[in-house]
Amino acid sequence: MPTIKRLAVSLALSVLAMPVGAAPIKTPADANGPAQTEIPPPSGKGRVVIVVSGALGPDYNEDYAERVAKLGYDTILLKGDDILSPDKQGGARLQQAIARAQGSSNALPGKVAVIGISKGGGGALTYATKLPDAVSVVVVYYPGTAFLLKLHANLKSFAGTFKVPVLALQGAKDTYKNCCLLSTIQTIASGAKELGLPFDLVVYPNANHGFIKGANYRAADADDAWKRTTEALKQHLSE
Repeated sequence: MPTIKRLAVSLALSVLAMPVGAAPIKTPADANGPAQTEIPPPSGKGRVVIVVSGALGPDYNEDYAERVAKLGYDTILLKGDDILSPDKQGGARLQQAIARAQGSSNALPGKVAVIGISKGGGGALTYATKLPDAVSVVVVYYPGTAFLLKLHANLKSFAGTFKVPVLALQGAKDTYKNCCLLSTIQTIASGAKELGLPFDLVVYPNANHGFIKGANYRAADADDAWKRTTEALKQHLSE
């Protein structure tokens, strides 16, 4: 029995000794950039990953950002509405957010990765893909793309503006408000491939919009998308 008690105490102490990340740091919008939540990694310092939320807002995607931070990245969560915005200043805000993040005491030097979810994915495709000096990879989950059909007569020309590798994770059955249709991202991916640009599109045949959580959650698809995301981060943030 004493041996069992010693093992229990040892296990409890080891759990307490495990690294735990600092509490999220919320910063309101100011002259230095948009509102954000910074989630430092358990180690205290890490390469920067920017997560741009969907239309439901940062609170809905904070659990995802926390999961990214636990991988060892200094994670910055932004509001999708601030990046894909009617005033078309989202690109400038994203650049401000990147510069501010790189100056954080929790950040290791180097390019950042940008992950966009739904509306945030549309913002990431529009702006982050054009920043090769600051961004190493863009990952988008069921990105908002309907607005692109109004802005670009030829989506191949839009794809031709990409200067950063892209990983797109898309549900084949996504018809949510027709914002994020498979056919649109397929056309973009095809254009990028024709131009010899690094663009990987992964389609989940039975997945709908928001398949990583909520009513449309699909465990196998969400797990596969997460695995591919972590692999992309590891590959491009190790360079």
